[in-house]
Amino acid sequence: SRDMGSIIGKITEELPKHEVVGKTAAYELRRYAPCVVAETSFASSKGMFGGDQGGSFMRLAKFIGVMAKPQNEQAEPIAMTAPVLMQRDDSRRGADGAYKMAFFLPASRFAKAADAPKPTNPDVTLVDLPARVVAAKTFSGNMRAGLIAEKERELREELERDGVRLKPGAEVMAAGFNPPWTPSFLKTNEVMLEVEP
Repeated sequence: SRDMGSIIGKITEELPKHEVVGKTAAYELRRYAPCVVAETSFASSKGMFGGDQGGSFMRLAKFIGVMAKPQNEQAEPIAMTAPVLMQRDDSRRGADGAYKMAFFLPASRFAKAADAPKPTNPDVTLVDLPARVVAAKTFSGNMRAGLIAEKERELREELERDGVRLKPGAEVMAAGFNPPWTPSFLKTNEVMLEVEP
């Protein structure tokens, strides 16, 4: 069954549309198509994986109707996709430890934010992400700030070594592909950095 698949670490959800444009032993370069995300922000002095991470996840889950009546104007369930994306929230630079969490909306249904049902919770916003090229490094284990920092550092070094130019000001994005109950060694995580096309 589908639930069994997600428990043993197999990713069965729809993924954002992309093509792999380069690959090394250490990372992949991917060109992502434009897509729509549902986004919510949270503040945390404990970093990206502390504070109100769970509340943020629930706000997004309720918007698409996971375990609840969908909190959007059409009360329309939207399929869960992978991954869940987290990064620093630069629009709230002033706030100490401002982060945002995003769910990708299924590209098979929504080409742009205007096509998707509007969230009824004002803390959830729909955002059109433009096409972009990212370097992605995959690893397993539980997402922790220290592990993300280590993988980001490795990825930056690998890209520099290979002459791949980062987009100026590129912020690390952390992507988690599995439900929290997946055993850590079966979890698929990624750190991503946007690079020059």
